[in-house]
Amino acid sequence: MFKLYAMRHAKSSWDFPDLVDFERPLNKRGIESSKKICERFVKNKIFFDLILTSSSKRTLETLSYLNGPAEKAKILKLKELYNTSEIEILKIIKKVDDKYKSLLLINHMPSIKDFCSKICLNQNSNFYKDMCHKFSTAAVAEFEFKFKSWKDLDLGGKITNFIRPKDI
Repeated sequence: MFKLYAMRHAKSSWDFPDLVDFERPLNKRGIESSKKICERFVKNKIFFDLILTSSSKRTLETLSYLNGPAEKAKILKLKELYNTSEIEILKIIKKVDDKYKSLLLINHMPSIKDFCSKICLNQNSNFYKDMCHKFSTAAVAEFEFKFKSWKDLDLGGKITNFIRPKDI
């Protein structure tokens, strides 16, 4: 079974108005939220085979706090994930080698939410409704797929959880 964890980067800092958006770091709340999500992954024995992340500073910092679950994962830092569309995310993931069964995607709004909406089959679920209401920073949507290849991602999958740091 294939699993995808789609995570929005943690809360970024606006303390440095001269920084370009790509270079904004996490703020204190973002760091704490990242740690909470990591603890949840560890508690639930969730580990990743592959991590696809935008190469922005805040997404890479979010990833840095997921040390246990990300420890053995192959990590691809992709500049093309920054300011992209849900269609481009879909294209990128459809190219993933099928040996990777558990994938973490760390990205930005609105594309992360739009992408998750696009691949979700069970749109009547409370998880889907929560995700659409507010995909908060450091939130994670978890999906399961019955297909046999990432190439079939556009067939969609079932959202099995949506967790926000405030829920932990």
